[in-house]
Amino acid sequence: MRGVVIAQTFPLVVGVDGTERSQDALALASRLAGPEQRLLLTHVHDYGRLSSLLSAGEYEEVIREVADSVFAAVQQTLSPATQRELRLVANASPAAGLQELAQEAGASIIVVGSSHRSGLGRVLAGSVTESVLAGASVAVAVAPHDYAAADPGPLTFGCGFDGSPESREALAWAADLARSRRAQLVVLAVHTPVAFGGVPTGGLTSNQTANAALRREIDAQLAQAVAALGDGSEASGRLLEGDAAGELAAVSAELDLLVLGSRGYGPVRSVLLGSVSRALARSAACPIVVVPRGDAT
Repeated sequence: MRGVVIAQTFPLVVGVDGTERSQDALALASRLAGPEQRLLLTHVHDYGRLSSLLSAGEYEEVIREVADSVFAAVQQTLSPATQRELRLVANASPAAGLQELAQEAGASIIVVGSSHRSGLGRVLAGSVTESVLAGASVAVAVAPHDYAAADPGPLTFGCGFDGSPESREALAWAADLARSRRAQLVVLAVHTPVAFGGVPTGGLTSNQTANAALRREIDAQLAQAVAALGDGSEASGRLLEGDAAGELAAVSAELDLLVLGSRGYGPVRSVLLGSVSRALARSAACPIVVVPRGDAT
């Protein structure tokens, strides 16, 4: 068990491909990384198939040119003091290459940029990003379009919470990160009214409605979760009402990072998108992190 924090000794794998989304991923990784953490700048390529067509020297020259090009682009974004290491990974699937390297290197998180088709200031997961999110063994962070130009001022993190074990794991992860980065943490729960939930129900206390009982329950769970974080956390709770994906997307405009739990079934220690996290991967205004199921156990 590595615990829930982005531990200072475990590297971050950052997907880079020379595009603007690479700059966004690099900016997010540099803000997530601790002072002693290395960034594994990873370019996944499919040039291996050229090895049978070129001489060994010619193939090595192609790879060297790719490495020089990627590293030059990286220099424009990262501070010279940032610990970094360039990795070129031969794999026909960029997502698989990033996932395999993360597992091999014992990485704490994979950081990628959003699709270049995204709207300004919005995360929009493209095919590669969604593939990375599907089944990664570590947390995955996605930077929105134009994030590299964002103001890195005082930090406010958010974490989606619905009382499930997965959301509690995500909250532990988010709280640890917030403490280490001295960020404010807002724990966000959403009460979504159910159909016909406004009809009074005699079996409930004080003849309250089903929706009132459900709202009271999630509010109590939220308060308990925030209290359990202890005095060392700059944390507060906020109860929203409406559609979960829509409400979290709206509040994401006020945040610097939104942490979500994985879907509540499927392989342990795998990131799996549920309906809410999938929607937020396409609509959040801030970077999102999806934490694997079982990462805190």
